[in-house]
Amino acid sequence: MLRLIRLSSSLPRVKIPKANKMPARPTIAEDEFKEKFIKGGSGKGGQKINKTNSKVQLTHIATGIVVTSQATRSREQNRKIAREILASKLQDLEDPANSRRRIVMERQKMVKARKNKKTKAKYETLEKNKQEKEDLLEGIDEMVFIDENSEPVQVDTKQSKQKLLKQL
Repeated sequence: MLRLIRLSSSLPRVKIPKANKMPARPTIAEDEFKEKFIKGGSGKGGQKINKTNSKVQLTHIATGIVVTSQATRSREQNRKIAREILASKLQDLEDPANSRRRIVMERQKMVKARKNKKTKAKYETLEKNKQEKEDLLEGIDEMVFIDENSEPVQVDTKQSKQKLLKQL
């Protein structure tokens, strides 16, 4: 199922697919960039990260975009992550209206807005119910309860209202 939403006045309306129907991840050819391995300087991995060339730096030849990745201690995983980032940035440059990154961000905004709407409705309902209970008990001046022997017993109204509010 696709939904139409308006993102801004500068961009046209775009269909935002469900999470399981997202556009394919962009790819990039190996001859379009230079790859360089650098010794890492900071981040997770302890002393080992300072000794190994696990940080990956990709430079796109045509545009000059430079991307580095040191997300993990593994050089192969960092290579994969850097390629994904570079391909995503290139797609943003080529077609910003239909880029996967923007579509994912818009989907996250929609999910967050829906969650906030549900939360707001929940607390409005709770507050409404609480107010109805208080209004119901507000008009009562005197409370009379019947005990087990069927004899009426008069009780302090303020304490009784509080007890009833807790029970309701």
